[in-house]
Amino acid sequence: MPSPSDFETWWQANRKRLLDADEEYQKTLESYKLKSGADWLLFAIPVVVAIVVLDWSPFKGEFLNWALGALAAIAAFVGCVAFKAHTSGYRSLGDIEADVKRKAQEEYEKR
Repeated sequence: MPSPSDFETWWQANRKRLLDADEEYQKTLESYKLKSGADWLLFAIPVVVAIVVLDWSPFKGEFLNWALGALAAIAAFVGCVAFKAHTSGYRSLGDIEADVKRKAQEEYEKR
């Protein structure tokens, strides 16, 4: 019986090929691409948020204003990506990869 470390070595060598062959993984990966105006709008929102924060910022120092604007833009970007992921209707790539890995391990152990 192969050891778990043997499978992990095999998995690292074949991971990309197995994931590229999985239809659900490819559909989910494709869903992350910017295809519509709404997708582009989700990535414009962080810019608008940063501009609003820079205009509103209570700090006197310019560096602190820019730092606050950058943090706001990053937080807005993460929020937009999370929103898109939750509304896309697809499972997460991590969940799909775990399933592919589990199936591959079952096949590996049969050999």
